Formats: sequence, C-alpha cells, structure tokens
Amino acid sequence: MSQEAFDAKDFGLWRLVSKLSDLTLAVSMYLFYPAILVVVCIDVIGRNFFATPLSWAIEGSGLFLIGGIFLAAPRVELDRTHILLDILYDRYSLKWKRICDIITRFVAFIWMTGATVRSAVEIHTSYVLLESGTDFRYPFWPMRTIMTIGFALVALALICTIISSIRELREEGKKA
Repeated sequence: MSQEAFDAKDFGLWRLVSKLSDLTLAVSMYLFYPAILVVVCIDVIGRNFFATPLSWAIEGSGLFLIGGIFLAAPRVELDRTHILLDILYDRYSLKWKRICDIITRFVAFIWMTGATVRSAVEIHTSYVLLESGTDFRYPFWPMRTIMTIGFALVALALICTIISSIRELREEGKKA
C-alpha cells in the first residue's frame, strides 16, 4: 500500500521520513551503486589487462554495497515492497496479516534502534582510532555515519508503517 492510500496529510512524520527516504534512495542509486560498478570495472580491467588489480576493491565495493542497501531500505519499508514469506502470509486473514505486520515491524524496530545506537557510538571510536580497512586506507567513520543515518531512517520508517498498520487494523475493525 502506498503512502497516498494511508492518508499522509495528517501524519507529518510519514511525510518527513518519506522525503528523507527519497533523498537517501537517490544517493544509493546514483552514488553507491555506480561507485561499485566503477570499482569492479577498474579492478577487472586492471587484473586482466595490466596484472594490477585494485588491492582494496573487495573492501571498498563491500562498503559501498552496505551503504547502498541501508540507504535504500527506508523507501522499501515505506512502500511495503519488501519480500514476504507468501506461503504462510497469504493464508492469513487480513486482520491477522495486519497483526503479524505490527509484531514483525515492532521487533525489527527494536533491532534497528539498537543497531542505530551502536553504530552511532562506533562513529566516534572509528574517528578517534582512524579506523580503516586492511587495503582500503580510507577512514571508516564516514561510512559508519552513512550507515547510522540509514539505520535511523529504517527505524523511523518502521514506526511509520506500524502506525499505518494499526490505523488500518482499526478501520477494518470498524467495518466489521
């Protein structure tokens, strides 16, 4: 269900998280995924034609992938386009689907909040220690910051969809 069907007009948090999620999705699509493509292409060309691969290609592309995934995740959650276990989920009544959605999202919210807090704490540690990879000598703290932003937005998106599911459950209860 899209945010328009949810009556976003009276839910400011949804609008804010939606705009931020659009922004982070654009960063993911237009910065991180092309960066992965460039790194892999340079590594393959260097390895196969010049016998000099990028020593940091695996670490670097892995970091870009983490950033790309967690910056895209809030938009996926708000649009409810994530993968469900349809074998079981399709057999539930609409009421039980909503209840399962609420419980699942609440547990995921707790996990993402913990990940956000832990990641935020690690930003300072990473900065102070000048943490970097074995071959990827760029400091890790900027990527930790990006991951923390992604984690926080996923947690906020989960709150928005929990509220949405509760409202939908109430509306369905009124119709019954």
